[in-house]
Amino acid sequence: MTSRPGRLLLSALLTAAATVCAVATSPAPSAADYTGANLPDWAIGPFTRYDANPILTAQGDGFEADETYNPGVLVRGGVYRMLYRGQHGNTSQIGYATSTDGHTYHRYAGNPVITNSLPNETSAIEDPRLYELNGTYYTFFTAVRDGGFDLNEATSTDLVHWTQLGPVVRNNKNAAVITDPSDHPLLVNGRYVMYYGGRASSGCGGAGCGTGVAYSTDMVHWTGFTPIDLHLPGNYAPVEICVAVTDYQSIQGGPVNHNIVLFLGGGLMSHGRWYYAVSEIAMSRTDPTQSTGQLTDAVLSPAAPYEQDGLTPRTIFMNTIMFHNGQWWMNYGGGDTVVALATARLREFPVAPFTATGLETGQRLPDWADAVDTDGGASSGGIANVNPLPGYGLTGPEASMRAESVHGGTTALMYSGNATGAATAYAYLKLFDLSTPLTIGPDTVLSYWIYPQGPAQAPPVSGDNSTCVAVDAVLTDGTALRNSAVIDQGGGRLHPQYQCGRLTSGRWNHVTARLGALEGRRISRIDIGFDRPGGSGGYRGYVDDISITG
Repeated sequence: MTSRPGRLLLSALLTAAATVCAVATSPAPSAADYTGANLPDWAIGPFTRYDANPILTAQGDGFEADETYNPGVLVRGGVYRMLYRGQHGNTSQIGYATSTDGHTYHRYAGNPVITNSLPNETSAIEDPRLYELNGTYYTFFTAVRDGGFDLNEATSTDLVHWTQLGPVVRNNKNAAVITDPSDHPLLVNGRYVMYYGGRASSGCGGAGCGTGVAYSTDMVHWTGFTPIDLHLPGNYAPVEICVAVTDYQSIQGGPVNHNIVLFLGGGLMSHGRWYYAVSEIAMSRTDPTQSTGQLTDAVLSPAAPYEQDGLTPRTIFMNTIMFHNGQWWMNYGGGDTVVALATARLREFPVAPFTATGLETGQRLPDWADAVDTDGGASSGGIANVNPLPGYGLTGPEASMRAESVHGGTTALMYSGNATGAATAYAYLKLFDLSTPLTIGPDTVLSYWIYPQGPAQAPPVSGDNSTCVAVDAVLTDGTALRNSAVIDQGGGRLHPQYQCGRLTSGRWNHVTARLGALEGRRISRIDIGFDRPGGSGGYRGYVDDISITG
């Protein structure tokens, strides 16, 4: 994780930032971490903290006198083997500890086992990832030097005596080699694959200098360094790559998933709720540079005192995930100060088919955030002549969860964008993936609540643009709800441009539509769309309590 200044200065900065954020937006808690009821089938979790956390804390007056955190852990020979980051002042080095139960660890007497001894490690070495292949251990860690950082690698056969190999990637950090659930690196299309990097809030900063992927045939010599786009919303930064796993199960008796889960740490979808949390995205095994899904809330976010306080308050960061003794083990750093543990058993059941959601704890959450729908030709809608709403630091039109204005509970979906005034102006964004399509019956009803903001609620909004929005459904036959003859309860077509002016800005509107005219057809995806030919200026609002019944 990011190299940071001393704890007193950082704590003061974070407290000030949190105060400013609270004054500006008054963020209430949004949906809690995912539960077993709403995790998509590909995701790992939900995670439960170990009751006796933290399991490793700072000690003595040596290299780990101030903080002990961000470990890499694996099990070999029935022993849990941990490399961890020990810190004294602003200098970090790497220690080694072992355990027979994964809870009580004993430090190696000769720690630290890796010191900041290379020319590009003048300030610190941080956040070790740990892998084992054919009796050789490999660790990748951030080497911090004056004015920058690199991603370094070292190897060992006993976890005590290490050979430093120097930098693998210059001016970047955060290695995540694709492994099996036991932390054995796996060949993917004939090569070992390593994700690396991160993205700062702007430019090249402490979180990294962009995300990429590299390849190796021997885990030592890496080539083919290629930038990749994880298709995360711009306001998710800072974000850092953590670990990657494939050939895993998430559901009891379920199939083995051969795609890749990539864990991420950072601000992500916090909107003021935390500094760093952990979430997951899915990557394609066929093409590891392509994202196939994402979580839109945290799988583990700061809540316990040892996560809320410390060197970096409101922070969780992880370097390791493994499956052992029937459960997933995630060791992580809490508050950049201690080592903690969270575990997850395989879920009993797949996620239930979509019926209704208010975006609350345990309810279905969106499968995408701020993602334009280009997945299925003309039925997907796509985008034309719509830009980000100015003044909010966005990179495109918006459709993701917020806790600023809700119809019920604590969370709603925000939409926004800015039309350019062209003859066509539309943006259709993905919300829910119905991997088990819903078959429309004679009594099926779509219902949702929508709050279009006017200029009085959001000054970038122009006129009644925010009313030109509707929830849409993409059907398996290549058509979409907006292009059908379906009408809402007021007699208007359920198409965004036909909702213009029919909704009232500045209050919640209830929209319902009977879908029986489409009986027998199947819904594969739920979107939200803005569509106003010739529209000019901003639009912004909220949607809540979406349901498809009957």
